Amino acid sequence: MLKLKVWLLSLLVVAIMAVPVMAGNNDSGKTSANAATTTSAEGSPTAGDPSPAPSPSPNPSVGLGITPSASDANVTALLGVLVMKGVLAPTEANAIREASPTAQFQALVETLSQKGLVSATDLSAITAVPGPMAIATQPAAPAKPAEPAVIPAVAPLRVLPIDIPKQGGIIPDVKLGSGANLKFYGFYKATAVSDTASSGGPTFGSQDWPLPLLLADTGPTSDPQVHIKARGFRIGAQTEWVPKGSAFTLTGKIEGDFEGDYTDVNNRNISGDARSQFSLRIAYMRLDHKIGDLPWFAEFGEDWSLLGSSTLPSLFETTGLGVGMGSLYERMPMFKTGVQFHAGEFKVQPEFAIVMPIQGSAALSVDQRLRFGDRAGAESNQPGVEARVVFQFPLNKNWKGVAPAQIIFSGHHARMNEIIPHAKQVIPTPFTFTCETTPCTVTVPVPTIFTNVNSQNVGFSTTTTILGASNCAEASGACNLEQIFPTGAQAGNPQNIWTAEVQLPTPWVTFAAKYYRGNDMRFFFAGQLNDVYNNINAFGESGIAGTGISESGRAITFGCAGGAPDEVLPSTLDCPGTPVQAAIMQPVAGSGGFAELSFPLSRIFHANPNGANSGWILHVGYGTDRAKYSDSQHANHLGRTDLDSASLTYRLNKWATFVYEGSYITTFTANDQSASGFSVHTLPFEGRQTRQAHNWRNEFGPVFTF
Repeated sequence: MLKLKVWLLSLLVVAIMAVPVMAGNNDSGKTSANAATTTSAEGSPTAGDPSPAPSPSPNPSVGLGITPSASDANVTALLGVLVMKGVLAPTEANAIREASPTAQFQALVETLSQKGLVSATDLSAITAVPGPMAIATQPAAPAKPAEPAVIPAVAPLRVLPIDIPKQGGIIPDVKLGSGANLKFYGFYKATAVSDTASSGGPTFGSQDWPLPLLLADTGPTSDPQVHIKARGFRIGAQTEWVPKGSAFTLTGKIEGDFEGDYTDVNNRNISGDARSQFSLRIAYMRLDHKIGDLPWFAEFGEDWSLLGSSTLPSLFETTGLGVGMGSLYERMPMFKTGVQFHAGEFKVQPEFAIVMPIQGSAALSVDQRLRFGDRAGAESNQPGVEARVVFQFPLNKNWKGVAPAQIIFSGHHARMNEIIPHAKQVIPTPFTFTCETTPCTVTVPVPTIFTNVNSQNVGFSTTTTILGASNCAEASGACNLEQIFPTGAQAGNPQNIWTAEVQLPTPWVTFAAKYYRGNDMRFFFAGQLNDVYNNINAFGESGIAGTGISESGRAITFGCAGGAPDEVLPSTLDCPGTPVQAAIMQPVAGSGGFAELSFPLSRIFHANPNGANSGWILHVGYGTDRAKYSDSQHANHLGRTDLDSASLTYRLNKWATFVYEGSYITTFTANDQSASGFSVHTLPFEGRQTRQAHNWRNEFGPVFTF
C-alpha cells in the first residue's frame, strides 16, 4: 500500500510539469462536458448561460473560479483538474495558486494530507530527494492485470451492514454550502397482484398486501381480488460532513415512501385508493471515530431495530414484508452505539441501543393514533433496550464476487403500562337543549361532562357490588370498583424477544435464515399479531368483579380470589376477605422464522457478464409465524401462518429489474385447551366455519432503481 501511495503521489508531481503539454492535446469534447457538469454543481455564474462558447478552452481551470496565470500555467491547470474531480474546492485551489512559486507544492501536499489522501510516510518517501530527481528515483509500479469480469453471487439483504463509513466515502450528487454532501437513491415500483382469498372483514378485507387469513369473515366467498399497485415509490438521501482536520466522520440518512395511509380530504376522498400519502421510514445521524485501533460509532434517530432486522427475506412484496409470516423486523426511534473488533477479514461488532418501547396497541382510537401513535410503552416510564452481536467473515477468500458471511444474535426487552382512570364519562340520555341567544351557551349538568366521540369511554364499570373485599374501605363493606380504586389503577407487562440469524453466501447459492422466540410481538409483526390477554387465574371465572377500560382502550378484568356471585343479591360478588385486583396482563408467546435459498442463475449457467442474460436470479423460501395456542385462544385465535414463496428476477441493467413472485399462504386456528382436553376452534371463511384457510398470490412488475 505504501508503494502504491508513493507511486500515485509521484504521478501527481509529474503531472505538475506535464499538464501544459497534455493540455494542448486534450479532448475538447470531454473537457466541455466536465466543465459544464462542474459549473452546474458548484453554482458558477456561467452555469445558467444559455449560449455556451462553441469552442471551450483547453485549460481545465476555466469556469471553475480559479484565477489563471501565465507564469504558473502548469499549477493552475493541475488545480483545475483536481477541482473538476471534486478533490479540491475552488477556494482551496485559489489559495494554493496564490502562494509563492516555491510554496505552491508544499501547500498542495498539506491540503491533500488534510483530506487523508496522503500520509506523513508518503511525504517522507517522495521528499527524500528534492525536486524532479525524487520522481526519477521511484521505480515504476508494474501494471496489475485486469481481473476477468464475473457475475456476482446473490448478496443477502442487509439493512444494517457493519461496514465503517469512510471520510469522503460517497460521491455526492449535491454539495451544500455548509460542506455537507448529499447522494440520492430510491426506486419506482408498479405491480399487478392477484389473490385467491383475503384476510376478511371491513378492515382487512381489501388491502393490496398480505396478512394472515381468518382475521374476519370473508362473506359467501373467499373474497378473491385483483390490485394494481403504483404507490411503491421510495426516495432517500445519504449525507456526509467531514470537518477539516477532524478524525470524526459524520454521516446520516433520510428515507421515505408513499406506503402511508390514504387521504380523506374533499378533493381526494373519491379517488383515495390511488392517492396514498408520503411517510417517513428512516431518519438518523451517525458519528464515527476510532478508539485506538477500534472503530466506534454512535447513532441517533429512526432506524431498523437491532432485533431481527439484520436478516430479511428477498420478497418482492415490500408493503408488508412477510407480516405475520416469519420475518420479524421493525424501524423505531433509538440511540445506539457499537464498536468493531477485527482480525484480518474476521470482524465482530457488538451493538447496544435504547429504543422507544412500543406495543402497537390494537384498541387505540383513530384520534389517539393520529395524535401520538401509541402510549402503553411510553407510560412505562423506561426505555426499551436492544442489543445484537454480528460475526462477519468470508467463507472462502478465493471466491470472487461473493459477500462475506454473517452470524447474528439479537435481543429486546421493554415494559408496557396501562393506566385506568377513576370514573367513566357519563352522557345524559336524553340530552337536549334550546338555543335562545347567540352565541349559544350550553350548560352541562353536573357531574356529566362531554367526551370526545373519537376516544373510548375509559374508567371502571360500576354495575357490580362487591361484598367482603379486604381493600373495600366503606363502612358497609359494599363497594364498586370506583370506590376500591378511587384514584384509578394500572397494569403492565414485559416484552422479551430474542433471535438467531445466519447469512451464508456462496458462488452457487446464498442461504439466509432467522429464528425468533418471545412474547408480545405484535409491534414486530409476529406472534400472529397478538399482544396480551387477561390472565384471570388469580381469581378465576367465578371471582370476576368487573372491568376497567384503560387510556389505550384495553378492557382489563378485575376480581378477587375465591369470589363467587351472591346467592341472593343480583349483580353482587362475594369476596371472602381477599383483595380485588387486576388480572395479569399475560403476553401472548410465540416463535417463528424463515429460510431462503437464492440462486444466481446467470452465474451458475456461465452467462456472459456483459450480456443480456447476466441478471437472472431465483429466490425460494419458507416462513412461519406461530402463537402459543394456549395464549392465542384468549386473543385472536390465530395459531399459525405459513408462507411458501418463489420469485424469478431478471435484471435488465443497473436501472431496470422485472420480477414475478408466486406465494402460497396458509393460516390455522389455535385449538382451545381446557382441563378436559383439546377442541378445534373454527372461524368464518368462505361462507362456512373452518380451522384453516389458504391464499394463492401472484405478483408481477418492474422496479426502476436510481
